[in-house]
Amino acid sequence: MTTEEISQFREKINETIMPIAQNMKDADIKELIAHIEKENPELPEGFGNMLYEQVLMLKYNK
Repeated sequence: MTTEEISQFREKINETIMPIAQNMKDADIKELIAHIEKENPELPEGFGNMLYEQVLMLKYNK
């Protein structure tokens, strides 16, 4: 991913996921992402892990 794509990805996470994830336990976030990956097999390998890492970074670095 380019720097611009990473920035856009983080912005989208902040807009859509963080309002909900901010009040969730880390294990619950991980479980939700795993469920989404299972329901969407077309997602690239490792996407869930990358998303989880980004959510945690945004959650705890504010």
